[in-house]
Amino acid sequence: MKKNFRLNDFSIIILIFVLSRLIMMFLNIRMSIRPLYSYWQYLDVETLKHHLFAGVWFDHAQPPVFNLFLGLMVKCFGESALAFGVVFKIISLLNGLLLYTLIQKFTRISWLPLLITIVYLLSPATLIFECELFYTTFVSLLLLTTVYFIFRFHANTSAANLIGILLPMVLLCLMRSVYHILWLLLMIAVLLIYYRKTGFRKIVVTGLLGLLLVGTWYVKNKIIFGELTLSSWMGMNLARNVFHDQEVTDSSRIEAYGTFSRISDYKKFIDPDYEKKYRGLNDRDLLQEFKNDSFMNENNVNFIPVSGLFRKAGIAHIKANPMAYLENVVQSAILFFAPATTYPFATVQAEKIKYYDVIYSFNLTHFAHTKQGRRVALILSALPKLFIYLLVFRIMLRDGIRKKSVSSWNLFILLTLFFVFGISSLLEHYENMRFRFETEPLFLILAAQAINLIYNNVQFRKQMQTAGRFADDENKKL
Repeated sequence: MKKNFRLNDFSIIILIFVLSRLIMMFLNIRMSIRPLYSYWQYLDVETLKHHLFAGVWFDHAQPPVFNLFLGLMVKCFGESALAFGVVFKIISLLNGLLLYTLIQKFTRISWLPLLITIVYLLSPATLIFECELFYTTFVSLLLLTTVYFIFRFHANTSAANLIGILLPMVLLCLMRSVYHILWLLLMIAVLLIYYRKTGFRKIVVTGLLGLLLVGTWYVKNKIIFGELTLSSWMGMNLARNVFHDQEVTDSSRIEAYGTFSRISDYKKFIDPDYEKKYRGLNDRDLLQEFKNDSFMNENNVNFIPVSGLFRKAGIAHIKANPMAYLENVVQSAILFFAPATTYPFATVQAEKIKYYDVIYSFNLTHFAHTKQGRRVALILSALPKLFIYLLVFRIMLRDGIRKKSVSSWNLFILLTLFFVFGISSLLEHYENMRFRFETEPLFLILAAQAINLIYNNVQFRKQMQTAGRFADDENKKL
């Protein structure tokens, strides 16, 4: 009986998914191939086509996995928006089906998995981000897969289930620099402690292999580029947050030129001999100012010393003006809870479903027409999501205290949410809402459990009241 119910729900999810995506196509919300050429994170298209592995190996700016994906797609399907669009929609559907499966395992309310899955799949952010040629929905898929296999590992500590946990986490670290090797180390440590009696040796061996795979890329960047990191942009990311709203006019200071500008804008800060040692390695990506003829090449090797100067300037400014930086961190923390459709590269698409976005996401920025007005609208738009997060965390915390325990999958979810929130608040100021959206399915799993707890409490009280009335009736008869 339960199996038939599950199949029926899956059919409903797929039907709603297909119909909603057809409507989005009618509204001209569809995949664009332009980011393949323009986004800073991607290698030159010629490199992706003809020198993929060399390009990825000599890339200091980004972890390798997503550029590998792009290269394989371009080799197989060419520069086809249709091919990318189909793959990204499949990923969104997989996210929905995984979310449904997990909520069904963690709750006992029959209608809840379907409801929350539909809420996720029909959210304006999901509809828009699956049409953006970026790794946003990939991150969600890898996180959901990890949670799925943690649940399976809890029931059966097999090597296959453990690989199902570690492989997505390794891919996350090698796709998205936010997921630092320290995050991976923390998660492995949590698993070791949690399953110390049943799977310790397996986790040690598999965990060390995962750390070795990720660590190899750090070591590679240290040897070739002198940076023990997966992304040489960290200094610029930090400075972008530190100097937000700080007008610097002294042309002798690098922060006066803004972060992520053309490399020629920083010419006087760069040693002209710096790039010589990199000539002949991958000249197209490491030495050219532009890629794909007309777009900024942020993979230019000279961005390494530039980012280092921004890092020094940012740290010095924090030491001299800690309160100013703290204000920016607080603003970033608030932006984390803003509707994901306020992400700068999502606003054009969001405008096509403006009123749906306002109702669904409470995105008030559609009505803001000045810089100050947009800031106020962003804060107001973030409040509902902030309140919901705090409420869910409070319910789950109380339940954990009452039970004096927390499941391994919930521990993974909570630590990941707090880690991403912390990193995005400290180092970012423009993309925080997208950072949150990537982890949104994990939060929805927590929210489903919180709803389940509330529902069970209400049902229990009703039963007690019914039992009390029955007892009173019996006493009256006596």
